[in-house]
Amino acid sequence: MNIETTKVSTELINSSFCDKVFNGQIKEAMENSSLYIRQKLYEDGILRRLFESRTVTSDELDPIVEPDGVSTDDQPSIICEIEPDASQATFVPFKGTGERRYFNGKRFRIPFGKIEAERITKSKFELMTIRMPITDWLKENQVKMIQEEEDSKFIDTLNEIVEDNAAGQKVIVTTSTAANTFKDAFAEGMKAMTRLRLPLGKVLMHKNTYIDSLKLKTEDIGFAPQEARFNRGVEGEDTFLGLPVVTTIKDNLVKENELFFFTQPEFFIKFFFLQDATLFMKTEADLIHFHTYEAPGLGIGNTRGVVKITLE
Repeated sequence: MNIETTKVSTELINSSFCDKVFNGQIKEAMENSSLYIRQKLYEDGILRRLFESRTVTSDELDPIVEPDGVSTDDQPSIICEIEPDASQATFVPFKGTGERRYFNGKRFRIPFGKIEAERITKSKFELMTIRMPITDWLKENQVKMIQEEEDSKFIDTLNEIVEDNAAGQKVIVTTSTAANTFKDAFAEGMKAMTRLRLPLGKVLMHKNTYIDSLKLKTEDIGFAPQEARFNRGVEGEDTFLGLPVVTTIKDNLVKENELFFFTQPEFFIKFFFLQDATLFMKTEADLIHFHTYEAPGLGIGNTRGVVKITLE
């Protein structure tokens, strides 16, 4: 039986894209390209793979009000509540009553900002010479710039938090063999988060660090997992010892001797978008101008929610 498959050439895809842009269908081209860019951000970005985000509406925004009750800043923000500390229990006789306490609610403000990729201008005649799909070209030129800004700011914030709370959230593991070091690091990270009395969430590490786990022996992880790993390596694995693992090859952000353990998102972070990544395009004669922008808001309400393991 013959099966016919339709293969669409790169030239046809690029020609269709240019036709839409320069023949009045620029809105459709922008929407399709924006969807592609968002998909790639969620597939490759560190922050977006670690924590789910939510797009907020205008009626959820809170103005910034000064102590005198006057609002002088139009910057959009959202206020999130923090669960109050648990009340203290006391023993009382049957006819007695417990101590009374008036509690005050705790809140923190998350301001929204804008991330914008470099503004690029290209002639439609030059676009015709591109042999890779336009979507791949957009990924190289737009996605990576947005992604780098999101992830670098997030990792910088994590490192600042850990340094400020080094006593309980920064753990050094001495290197022995690669397998033993990985096993020890994972155990120390889990124990450190438990000492903070927080539930375990995801783990972030460099991909090469996770590859070191292949050196674990059968007696360490069992025959079935060892056999599966022998056949496919770590590709397709998304958990280790029951914890979701996120890996990256961005060694400028996460070094090969670093692991970050996080608590569950509801105990740690709020991640919002006023507007997710959007590609803006406009044409002028034969020129096309485009750039990608977004308006994220990220707030860490509990700085105890991350532990950093460093291998030395």
